[in-house]
Amino acid sequence: MTDSLIAPLARARFVVTLPPEPSKVGRQLQRMAGASFTTMTDTKDAFLHLARRAQERLVIMTPYIDSSGANWAAHLFERTRALNKILVLRGADQVRACGSSGDRLLKVANRIYDYTLVESREDGQPSIETFHAKIVLADGVAAYVGSANFLYRSRETNLECGFLMEGDAVAPVSVLVDALLSVFSL
Repeated sequence: MTDSLIAPLARARFVVTLPPEPSKVGRQLQRMAGASFTTMTDTKDAFLHLARRAQERLVIMTPYIDSSGANWAAHLFERTRALNKILVLRGADQVRACGSSGDRLLKVANRIYDYTLVESREDGQPSIETFHAKIVLADGVAAYVGSANFLYRSRETNLECGFLMEGDAVAPVSVLVDALLSVFSL
């Protein structure tokens, strides 16, 4: 066993969405972090980087989406060269509720999956399998894992944090996404 749980060839960058100005947290962060504050990447920039990086497949996993988020996801799918543009939601009906933004997203996404699986347990009670993770995966080479949903609040007003990863750290994320997507072809 090694002294570190970090993959030896992993690279990560802290990704953040700050509340809009005047943000007390933003001011304190700038005061306390100084020059290192500039090493943080905005969530919008990180997602666009992933869209541009993807060649084969861009996967967006977000439990929640609103009309602003549908436009955001559509924008990313429009900007990628990836042939496979996959969206995983908790309740695919959310896209239709987004109106014209949802229609735009439906035109550019190849596949939209609803990861809300309901089965009966032995005692007859329902068992619901779903997710709360937020992942954007570019092929198997780069990924975001963090707190940002595809919602107006996550893009513009909430404090959201995550990591943009490349290298060895992406492999387990890719395996998880592959396992999840394989459930839809059973």
